Amino acid sequence: MLIRAEQMTVFETAAADGFVQRIAKHLLENYAPAIVRLPENAPATVGELSKEKLYSLVEVSIERARRYGLSYESSIAAFTALMFEVAPNFDSHRLIKMLLNDKSLEPEKRLDELLKVLSEKNWETIRGEYDETAWLSKTEPTESPENTGQSGDAKNSDFAKTVMNVENAEKPAKSGKDADYNFIDTVPNLAVRKE
Repeated sequence: MLIRAEQMTVFETAAADGFVQRIAKHLLENYAPAIVRLPENAPATVGELSKEKLYSLVEVSIERARRYGLSYESSIAAFTALMFEVAPNFDSHRLIKMLLNDKSLEPEKRLDELLKVLSEKNWETIRGEYDETAWLSKTEPTESPENTGQSGDAKNSDFAKTVMNVENAEKPAKSGKDADYNFIDTVPNLAVRKE
């Protein structure tokens, strides 16, 4: 069977859209009261954002996560949740930046490590440095291209590759015969910020 480039583009778009929708649903179910501050609007909760705005912010989050080499859906979902829950620029904090760029760890392990290492005091400092302009750009460099092996601008095919490799992602071990995988199991346990 031969798949034409046009067919592949349609498939990639559908896969990417589905990925954005799954993460947006996760945010609505688990982070609806989290406050999101945007440069052009008054602060709103995740639950108050329009569907289009939420999807747009999730796309920015996914793109930012991928620049650190994150490719598992669970890792990207956790990174996205941190952007919504803590600050969209949480990854610009020096300690987080150092951990996310640590070449001695696999990219997926880097996020786990930062969740273990940072204290609540660190998270409070990061919340205090909230920069709403971080929501504006998908192309703001967070890591040099040589660290990721990618060019500074990610391509749609790279995004689709992430989405299509979901089946290969490691999922957290769960106990119990009816245990199902859920994004919430991969996201840090941080108190929802209310202003």
